[in-house]
Amino acid sequence: MKETSNFQLPSLADLCDDHINSPGRLSVVEPGLFFQFGKLPCFYGQIQTVRCFESNPTVREVLSTPGNRQVLVVDGGGSKRVAIMGDQIAKLAVDNNWAGVIVNGCIRDSAIINGLNIGVRALGTHPVKSLKTYPGEKNAHCNFGGVEFVAGHFVYVDEDGILVSEKPLH
Repeated sequence: MKETSNFQLPSLADLCDDHINSPGRLSVVEPGLFFQFGKLPCFYGQIQTVRCFESNPTVREVLSTPGNRQVLVVDGGGSKRVAIMGDQIAKLAVDNNWAGVIVNGCIRDSAIINGLNIGVRALGTHPVKSLKTYPGEKNAHCNFGGVEFVAGHFVYVDEDGILVSEKPLH
């Protein structure tokens, strides 16, 4: 069991061993795509999604609401030209009780985010902030890393990777 902020999480290896043949679909994100940020290397929760490209108003809007230990999955189209999330938005996530954020794109202010009590995965860092012109889509189906992320499904993250399941695994 791995300690997260307030709960125990089985390792992804153990979850895979226990559930690889379960009737609920189990998907593992392609390894090596995401870097770890934030103080929590392990986190899990029910998925909420935002699809946006180089513009983050909807990310801020969603993370400004109570997270109830959910994980926000942001499909930024894999862009590495701007950062979708910085320290101010990450602080909103912490203040509103989100377990973590997975960004298919870049973040900025990584040194500050690394001091926050949240788990973050992103493709990398970029110092330029995002645009604010495109609102984005909430609860959109997001596909990246060989996995479909669906609002209401569950995601589990640790040092070994990212695992998605239609149902809770523990």
